[in-house]
Amino acid sequence: MFRVFVRSSLILMGLSTIFPAIIGAQEPDSLPRWADNAELSFVLTSGNSESNSFGVRNTLTRELHSSTLRLDAGGIRVESGTITRTAVGTGQTDFTVSEQVERETTAENYFAEVRYDHPLSDRTYVYSSGSWISNRFAGIDNRWTGAVGIGIKLVTGDRSTFNVDLGATVASEDRIIGGTETFGGLRLTWEYTRQVTETAEFLSQLVLDESLSDTEDLRAKFDNSIRVAITGVLALKTGLKILFDNQPALEEVDLFDAPGGTMIGTVLTPLDEVDTQITVSLVVSL
Repeated sequence: MFRVFVRSSLILMGLSTIFPAIIGAQEPDSLPRWADNAELSFVLTSGNSESNSFGVRNTLTRELHSSTLRLDAGGIRVESGTITRTAVGTGQTDFTVSEQVERETTAENYFAEVRYDHPLSDRTYVYSSGSWISNRFAGIDNRWTGAVGIGIKLVTGDRSTFNVDLGATVASEDRIIGGTETFGGLRLTWEYTRQVTETAEFLSQLVLDESLSDTEDLRAKFDNSIRVAITGVLALKTGLKILFDNQPALEEVDLFDAPGGTMIGTVLTPLDEVDTQITVSLVVSL
């Protein structure tokens, strides 16, 4: 799965170089070039229990005259270990203890997205984007989505910004159970930023995706974070992401004839509609 994430990120990164190659020749050298934000979080426990959690995200942005190109990619992986101890010997005072650790991945998801925004006026713009996600614990092996749309800047103050856009999408989704499905849809997005203090910034993004093939198939991503600057380069970021799927993927579970009884087969049952992620990460801005 990690190889697929890297491959998808490289494909989208390659696509992101098309726009600079076309437009960059027309830009003065004095215009801003690239800006990068890298986030890293890691938790490791050992001893009587073992687990590790790793998260990474990178947002690469380029101002192309009055347009903006953004590449965003990241993922999380959580692994837990169950320790089993056994003793071998002749009695209470004569034995040796051995340990065996069985490791299991308990959470894993990855994403990559490239987006290009071009202004029509001071407040309106058009955009195009391509994205890929993989969340096997939510039943999604791969989902590729392309989108085009139009947006408006409702707030453009020094301390706050608020953008809303509406677009059309085409998605191809590979579910672990259920095969591949391709469908068109509509997407509503808002992005809000607020400079709370001189060193603290609040960011909020809501993405709503509605399938036109089945209007009951509504998906949402609500991503909120607060970033507090430590230095001019380093910041600490706390985030809450909520993922909603009104028609979640199916999971195959064992069927028993009674509690603790005999397994008589398997059944398909929907996974949870809501996933939440809480992260604390260190951000490096270049």
